[in-house]
Amino acid sequence: MLKLRMLSQGIAGPRFERPEEVVEWMGAMQAQEIRAAKWAVGLRIAKPSLTAVQEALDSGRILRTHVMRPTWHYIPGKDIKWMTELSAKSMLSKFSFYAKHHGLTKEDCLLYKPQIEEILTGQHLTCQEALEQLQLKGITLSEPIVKMHLSFGEADGTICSGIEKNGKHTYALTSERIPDAIELSREEALAELARRYFRSHGPATLEDFVWWSALNIREARSAIASLGQEIITERYNDREMMIHISSPGLTGEVEVDEKSILQFLPPFDEYLVSYKNRFDCIKESHAQYAYNNFGIFQPVILHQGRITGNWRKTSKKGVFDTSFFPGCRPAAKKLVEKAIKECLLFHES
Repeated sequence: MLKLRMLSQGIAGPRFERPEEVVEWMGAMQAQEIRAAKWAVGLRIAKPSLTAVQEALDSGRILRTHVMRPTWHYIPGKDIKWMTELSAKSMLSKFSFYAKHHGLTKEDCLLYKPQIEEILTGQHLTCQEALEQLQLKGITLSEPIVKMHLSFGEADGTICSGIEKNGKHTYALTSERIPDAIELSREEALAELARRYFRSHGPATLEDFVWWSALNIREARSAIASLGQEIITERYNDREMMIHISSPGLTGEVEVDEKSILQFLPPFDEYLVSYKNRFDCIKESHAQYAYNNFGIFQPVILHQGRITGNWRKTSKKGVFDTSFFPGCRPAAKKLVEKAIKECLLFHES
């Protein structure tokens, strides 16, 4: 099963040529940490290149915005309309809940929507710049409150990510950034989201898909059912799991030596974060080293399909610290060195 997942996830076997192809295949990729998320895309490209990922982001072929659970995700720029429409109701409900902690109602967070759209017209602004532009209009808000207003704009699809400024996230108007975004009916959107999840994350369960997509279980079941024979159901680890027929691991044409696979995964990589049950790829006793109960994920080492250790880049150029979990046999030195080299090449290219 783990071999199938590595192939589906683009970690093993043939890799993609362009960054936007990775994100479209995956459907969406969690992207809290700006630099780490770029590596999540880069490690799935045939020729990993930070420059190529940055160009895809700057051009809008990839967007970093809030969708689904909600949290930061990379999504294909052209898909922003149907993806935000699919999750808008759930997102607005969750952001309204967060707003209460600031003493705000949903109506409060939509109060300055016209002014925010006005200051973003024709330009891309960081949160701090948006705050300053609003102050010039006589609207004084703290940075957390401005972020809340911007998040509501993301939830309804009005606002998306712009071009980074000195490594900082910016906001832009979706209508200017992606004027020709694809439109789908809700039924078509549900089917497409399920198709992308099970082709890139399968084998996976219904519960995994519900967790990842934040759909209710009725809609998730309906989405899967609409795909008909595109979905193959098998039992793995004594659980019913599904995979899409387009998954590269099903054809038998891709030969992979699992013993040779070692990869440095960034925090929040889809290989670990995108499943309700993560114990297929990591021992329950080791989970504490990979993530905590507050949803914080660490950089981890993927070896032969399983999460077996941690890694981090030190302050010294080209130097990495690696450690393997208790009871996990350290990987061969040459495999670790290969992973380090690939990571360095990405960040230097």
